[in-house]
Amino acid sequence: MAALAATPVAAQQSGTARELLDGYVNEALRENLSLAQQREALRRADAGMREANGRLLPSLGLNARYSEFSGVVNIGDFINPAYGALNQLLGQQRFPTDVAATLPFRQETRLELQLPVFNDALFAARAAARAQRDLVGSARRAAMRQLAADVQQAWLGYATAVRAVETLEATVPVLDENLRVSERLIANGQATPDVLLRARAERSELQQQLEDTRRQRDAARRGFNLLRNAADEAPIALVDDSTMLAAGLTDGDVLVAAALQRREELAQSASGIAIARAQERAAAAAFLPNVGLAASYGVQGNRYRFDRDNDVGIASLVLSWNVFNGTQDAARREQAQATRVEAQYRQREAVRAVSVQVRNAVDAVTAARAMLAAADDRAASAERAFALVQRRFAEGLATQVEFFGARSSATAAALNRVISRFAYASRVVELERAAALRALPN
Repeated sequence: MAALAATPVAAQQSGTARELLDGYVNEALRENLSLAQQREALRRADAGMREANGRLLPSLGLNARYSEFSGVVNIGDFINPAYGALNQLLGQQRFPTDVAATLPFRQETRLELQLPVFNDALFAARAAARAQRDLVGSARRAAMRQLAADVQQAWLGYATAVRAVETLEATVPVLDENLRVSERLIANGQATPDVLLRARAERSELQQQLEDTRRQRDAARRGFNLLRNAADEAPIALVDDSTMLAAGLTDGDVLVAAALQRREELAQSASGIAIARAQERAAAAAFLPNVGLAASYGVQGNRYRFDRDNDVGIASLVLSWNVFNGTQDAARREQAQATRVEAQYRQREAVRAVSVQVRNAVDAVTAARAMLAAADDRAASAERAFALVQRRFAEGLATQVEFFGARSSATAAALNRVISRFAYASRVVELERAAALRALPN
């Protein structure tokens, strides 16, 4: 995945560092556990939207019942005597006197079909589910973009610590040589023992700084491997510092326009407004009637008989309308309207926040680029000055205070150059995130 190739602000660079970082970013996007949770949240939101769509479709169910009764009233006990009296009056057996009928029937089996004809609350629920799915999707992509930036920042932090360790380790032989020179000067009567003690103290201070920097390096390695879900001590590849990330176009207006089109936070705010509108529609639906169609077909009786004499069919058109419920519906609609306006204010705030982030990132890149040039000049000058003082000290022409001062300045300048170089790359990464320059996978 190319980070900047698809944008008008692509960096002009050798690509070595970019290719390495893109590989680590792609690995993290596949393996990161937090992002895996986001994927499952999106899957859940997709299922919720399908559920909301299903409520608008007809539902068909089968209901069956068979019962055994005891002590129920038999209607025949009331009808048979009357029919017997009529037969006697007529002198004919025209009416049955063995009627046996109990209610309810022993069995009842039917298919039931239900279909919403008009229910605005269901349409509102579907719109809310769709907006919720879009919100979760935008949140997932925002997490992906943040993870891409975090991976690059973590790699740069680890690389900074590695280069700092190398710089300090390269200084250790210089102080070892200073110890030997101090011992020689004392042996030749050109210095007093305090010179050797100060040399040992200076080396111990450097060793202490080196151990702490190594600790920071190891912590940075574990933090980086955590982001890509790798083993704590998994090796991390580095590149030549000359291929560090570099920014191309830093036109604030162009980058702000790109960010306003691509930033996931703005899509999230738009989804929040859509959810609020759906809630407002659901609240307003309480003022409208609900119309539904219900139909059932089956058989009933004391025994299972599948014929025209035992089948039963019912079709109903059902209307329900809540005329008054104590102004609760009006209050809910007002709450939903306030929620929508609140979401619109949040969207306006998000637009301004994104614009400020991009412009601040552009300023940070510009300042870091200038600071990098100054850091290179400082390191080169301090290194030349230390070389001269070191030669004079070896010849006994410079004091130990001058030597330590020059050495400290050279080491600090070298560390500052390392930090400045990687800080510049870090600002480029932040600009990439703020302006949404990286193309994310689906």
